[in-house]
Amino acid sequence: MLEQNTIDDALDFDLFEGDFGAPGDTELSNKIVSSRGEYKCHVCGGQIVKGEFHRSTTWKFDGELMSYRCCNECCTAMVSSVNGDYEEGDPIEARYRLGHERRNKNRAAGVTVEG
Repeated sequence: MLEQNTIDDALDFDLFEGDFGAPGDTELSNKIVSSRGEYKCHVCGGQIVKGEFHRSTTWKFDGELMSYRCCNECCTAMVSSVNGDYEEGDPIEARYRLGHERRNKNRAAGVTVEG
């Protein structure tokens, strides 16, 4: 697990790239934090454990507040993606695929999860 200052470049990764959104969409906060509880990662659907440094961001979409958290491992992939530190296949794409697989598996098992 990487430390806070090591994953700061993850803040430059656009979580919603390709989503056109609406004119009033606004980012309210975007920071690296130490978890005070357990959360689900927005990208991979994995667990964020207490004490883990991770990305926390809050947005206003269509007048509604939405919060997203991204685990340390996904933040590490975001840093590699932003800095171009990979030779084959953007590492964040593998993290998104993992999240897609986890969500599909949970749906098939009848488990409801957020993220």
